[in-house]
Amino acid sequence: MSDEGYGHIVRQNAIIKAIEKKHPDFSPSIQTHKHLSVAQRIIENAHFEDIYNNISWFKRTDGSPDVAKIKTHFQNYPTRSKQYISENIEGVKGYDFLISDFVYEVSEMGEKLDIKTFGVAHFTWDWFFSKLFPPPLSEEVLSNFFALAKKFDILFFPPFTPPEILDFYNDNACEVPFIIDQNRSSNSKQLRSDAFKVLIIDSGAGVLSSHIQKALLQISKLSDFFFYASETFSSVASNIEFISKDELFIDYISGVDLVIARPGFNTITECIAHRTPMLLIGEDMNPEIIENSMQLKKVGLASFISLKDFSSHLSEVLPMFIKNEYQTILERMKQHTFALNGADVIASHILNDI
Repeated sequence: MSDEGYGHIVRQNAIIKAIEKKHPDFSPSIQTHKHLSVAQRIIENAHFEDIYNNISWFKRTDGSPDVAKIKTHFQNYPTRSKQYISENIEGVKGYDFLISDFVYEVSEMGEKLDIKTFGVAHFTWDWFFSKLFPPPLSEEVLSNFFALAKKFDILFFPPFTPPEILDFYNDNACEVPFIIDQNRSSNSKQLRSDAFKVLIIDSGAGVLSSHIQKALLQISKLSDFFFYASETFSSVASNIEFISKDELFIDYISGVDLVIARPGFNTITECIAHRTPMLLIGEDMNPEIIENSMQLKKVGLASFISLKDFSSHLSEVLPMFIKNEYQTILERMKQHTFALNGADVIASHILNDI
């Protein structure tokens, strides 16, 4: 049960496959709304229900949180939370366990029905919203979040989860390795090998779209590079290939030499898994992106480019980055020791617990 973004769908798919290996009779149902069609395309052999799972957040055109809209949306959250539980609790009767990435009400429904509940998240919404200024959520809403999150039997957190979250939910937090589908490498694309290959990824909400379009106007000058980007953009340059909207960008990561993207958790997880260096674009006032950037700086697995330099000076900045920083990041990527079996660890925990 989940909503908001693409990352949770990829994590769910990895966990489902890990459970299926250990328990072949496993039969999953997926409840989501915003990106239901993506979930249906990625996750096989599952039952799907189009249900809005009560979590939304709002961005400005530059990707930063729209605090005013968030505040308005969550003003009546405690009432809406109770209503959500009342409307959906009958639909989860009979399941052996509930897992969410990350819907707070799941824990309350599980408690009422005596069903084990598990959460998966690289940050919690209470942490995220509490980092915004002015604070958009009332103390009542935050207290409701806290109370529900603490009712989960286990909350699984991968690397780079903010330490404050791990401390606060210490009683039911379980740290796990990165969560990826390790068998998905069979889907990796075979790409051309006669140039330095760069994959440019927009955010799920398309907040970088106008900037990527500007950047693509410069790439014809970069004859030593070959670029991959979404077919939603346009360019007459001969050194670019457009990726169909029906394809997954993560299937290209293992085959390129560099990924340019915002530091969303799914993107950095896949890059670390495939040891592909990153040149990352920040977002103002986004707590998740700021935290991910800080964590990556600590381990030295990425470099960073301003939005202005990316959109207006990519033809100058990219060759300098390759000359001065790329090789160091590549060597660190080759040497990192991050474990990638988070899905298997979660599957084992769940099956042992139920």
